[in-house]
Amino acid sequence: MTSPLRTTRRAFTLMLGSALLGGGAACGLSGTGGRGITFQMGLRTALAPGETVPGEFITDTGWRVRLSSGLMVLGPIYLFENASPLQQPQAALRRLGGWLLPTAHAHEGDFFSGGRVLGEWDREVVFDLLAEGGAARVLGRSPGIAGLARSFSLLLQPPSRALGAEAAPLNGRSVVLEGTAFRQEQRVPFRVALDFPPPVELQRVDFVPIEAELDDDGLFVVEVQPHRWFEGAHFDRLTVPPGGGAVDVTPETQVHRALSVNVRRYTAFAGAWEPSPSTGG
Repeated sequence: MTSPLRTTRRAFTLMLGSALLGGGAACGLSGTGGRGITFQMGLRTALAPGETVPGEFITDTGWRVRLSSGLMVLGPIYLFENASPLQQPQAALRRLGGWLLPTAHAHEGDFFSGGRVLGEWDREVVFDLLAEGGAARVLGRSPGIAGLARSFSLLLQPPSRALGAEAAPLNGRSVVLEGTAFRQEQRVPFRVALDFPPPVELQRVDFVPIEAELDDDGLFVVEVQPHRWFEGAHFDRLTVPPGGGAVDVTPETQVHRALSVNVRRYTAFAGAWEPSPSTGG
């Protein structure tokens, strides 16, 4: 029997894959739009402002966080022709309403409000936030349509069996983080696991703003921004065990709730296009 998780993922991929194929047969975009291309898709952990090491940052609540490990499952990834509706001024008040708890409906419209799909990575991957030292991990080649992509969406989800042994350290979780938070004389070692089970509406990170002129042989990099994940987190509300061991950040804690919301916000990720040296900018 097909599991609900696999059914949800397959439906998502088929829906967006159909949009990509349909876009290729539709009227072209301006300039080089409509021409089929192949480009590279990659992942990178973004540096926090003023930092030189991935996974180190100062939160808006005054804590210096140093991640010692971080694994997550993400994908598929889809690049859209339309700008993010979340950038529109009229969306600001609606975003405030959704800050504390994501709802079960799409954010501002459905996937197709992004217009044509100009590029895709139709698989899930396990990403080690600290392994590359800030360099991009190239996933592989992706099909697409030449033109300006203005937003992208991705899924966060539990690892599937297809990932095999690579996902074993996650123990079935979507995101696993370990680190230490410091503020003045306070020191809070922590470990936290996040789950993003179906429905797909609660796994989506929708319409992240980008400006990427897609063309052959370039590299589109999804930038994971862990320094944005801990906004509003109050580590002083966690109780450090006797002896100073790591705190298990459980779902009923304020820090866990902040992470669960922030990781699914469009600000948790960014995107960058690196053109092929042969094509220039």
